[in-house]
Amino acid sequence: AQGFREAQARSTLTRPRAPPPGAAHARGLPTSRPAPPTRRRGPLAMSVATQTVAEQREESRRQKWKAMAQQGIPAFLAEKPEVFRRRARGGVPMEHRWQAWKAAMRVDSRAEPGKYQQLLQVDNEWTRLIEIDTPRTFPDIPLFDKEHQFSLLRVLKAFANLEPAVGYCQGMNFVAGLLLFVAQNGDFRESPRLEKEEEAFWMLTRLMTDGRLSGFYRRHFPLLRRYLWAFDQLAAKHLPELKAHFAKEGVQHGVYLHQWFLTLFINCVPMEMVLVFWDAIICGGRGLEIMLPLTVALLQAVQDQLLSLPFEDIVRFFKVIRTGDGAHGAMVGGLLVRRCLSIPLTARIGERLRAPLPEGEEDACTSPWASPSQDEDKEFIFSPVKRAEVSQPADDRESLLGGYLRQLPGVRSWWEDPRGSLHRVRLGSRSEELKRDA
Repeated sequence: AQGFREAQARSTLTRPRAPPPGAAHARGLPTSRPAPPTRRRGPLAMSVATQTVAEQREESRRQKWKAMAQQGIPAFLAEKPEVFRRRARGGVPMEHRWQAWKAAMRVDSRAEPGKYQQLLQVDNEWTRLIEIDTPRTFPDIPLFDKEHQFSLLRVLKAFANLEPAVGYCQGMNFVAGLLLFVAQNGDFRESPRLEKEEEAFWMLTRLMTDGRLSGFYRRHFPLLRRYLWAFDQLAAKHLPELKAHFAKEGVQHGVYLHQWFLTLFINCVPMEMVLVFWDAIICGGRGLEIMLPLTVALLQAVQDQLLSLPFEDIVRFFKVIRTGDGAHGAMVGGLLVRRCLSIPLTARIGERLRAPLPEGEEDACTSPWASPSQDEDKEFIFSPVKRAEVSQPADDRESLLGGYLRQLPGVRSWWEDPRGSLHRVRLGSRSEELKRDA
């Protein structure tokens, strides 16, 4: 025992003293303890711990959808509709997404054989606008080439012939383009297949009719106006600080939400996140209405950053959201969908959104820019300009919706076209300038 104590004492005397905390880092030496994992950068970043949990859920999710596909997704939906909707709100794996969307919208049972080919036989008053917009769809996806653009043109032209009361409006090109993308399992490397093109057409038709999406694009945008009004009500309750900050900076919620809502978030957040949002919209059981709490949840997630920004930086920030953190976009999207389920719509909002759309020119919904007792500006929010009259604009760079936004008086707003140009409406003026954002 005495020998052991003496050996231990000699070891203690000869052992080098441990450097003070941080000394090894200061000298650039390796440390015995690895540095703690850092948080990913970006406005919608996830912590490493959150990523680990999300990845575990992702693997479980894939196994469940694989089992559903083996049974048959339409059969599973018929047998367990609530389980299907709950799982869809968590995101559908790409290899099963198109089958899930078709099952949810009952596309196969509602398609009319031969109708699509018949609708392609003639041009319409919207053809020129469609020809202008299709090359500007998905500008960041080089594989969306002329062959795929022609497929998109055919789908949009056929729909305009089928529903002339809706016709075509900018924003529909992104919606139809995403349907073609998912129909091909997210792979534009393959040439378009006619059967998938026709399926995308009927899916678009079902979304427009059963899903009421056409109300976003009809003349005077009646349903879009209701959604902008509804979001204004939700923002007052769930985002009061951000609403006040935006008002101070001259940022109207309704103006930037035009692009978010008319494209169902496409080109506004990373594509991986868009697809999860669409899973919830198409398969989640709440339809378009889930876009409202989704938008609230998204803005809540980035509220702290936005509260410190002036107008110009807010514009740039929304561009960063579109391109940032794509690697974990699906995981973040799933978290936002789960969070939004705790943001209910009031009975008043629900009744207003579900009320029949007007057949005539006007909608009784109050303007999103006016107080509930003021609706005198209803007329100029969406001026009754015939879209066919601008079917051949002098400058093909002109954004169709940019033309509508020019009519907003006294609003400091913007519309970013697919080429990245910023269409700006000056405060107190109807004149517009085009500004290339650096």
